[in-house]
Amino acid sequence: METHPSIEKAKAYFDIQFSRTGSYRHVAAGPFVTISRESGTGGGALAEEIGHRLNRLLTVDEPAWSAFDRNLVARMLEDEHLSATLERFLPEDKISELNASVGEIIGLHPSLWSMVHKTNSLMRRLAGLGNVVLVGRGANLATAGTPRGVHLRLIAPPEQRAQRTARIMGLSADEAFAFNRKTDRARRDYVRSFFNADIDDPSAYDLIVNMAHFTTERAADLVVSLLQSRGEIEAVPPAVASLAGV
Repeated sequence: METHPSIEKAKAYFDIQFSRTGSYRHVAAGPFVTISRESGTGGGALAEEIGHRLNRLLTVDEPAWSAFDRNLVARMLEDEHLSATLERFLPEDKISELNASVGEIIGLHPSLWSMVHKTNSLMRRLAGLGNVVLVGRGANLATAGTPRGVHLRLIAPPEQRAQRTARIMGLSADEAFAFNRKTDRARRDYVRSFFNADIDDPSAYDLIVNMAHFTTERAADLVVSLLQSRGEIEAVPPAVASLAGV
């Protein structure tokens, strides 16, 4: 499976931000990145790599970049003092209205819409803090209107995505194709259900990257360059960048 940041990293990010200001929002909010991705394009790995590269460019007093992917819901549940077991009710797809209603009636979990709303609110707070990479869950739509955001969409041919999924998950080629189709459909339904939007709408993104033509490292370089060209982070002289491994 892809590498995903742990909840401990999420806690560390908030601890640092709190120590700077004592609240969720500081005066000079930093930039942030959102990643929407087709299944098998390596969104989680790219988020980590972007964070690694940007952390090399930080000045002493800047907070470190942190990636939020699967740990996002865990952080939301902790913030709202809800049981961690509720995470299974919040996959990145549309839970049927019947299942959600039954669960709410018999008290299995709070309103599904309420939990999604809280997750979206957390993403907006994180974007307001800055120096974060948010993966999936319609993050680009949840943070729409928040300044200094760069919104990515990762795509690739089905064959290449299936090869990656098969390699990482130990699946056959047919199983990998089926897994990607199911995952893409689920993510598309999630965005349509909770944002009334089309996940494939190119106007919702600043940059669409075909991962058939980029390694994870080169795609991360591209994002760093975009942030620099927009003035969101300071450009580093070539000699310094070379020494930093950028």
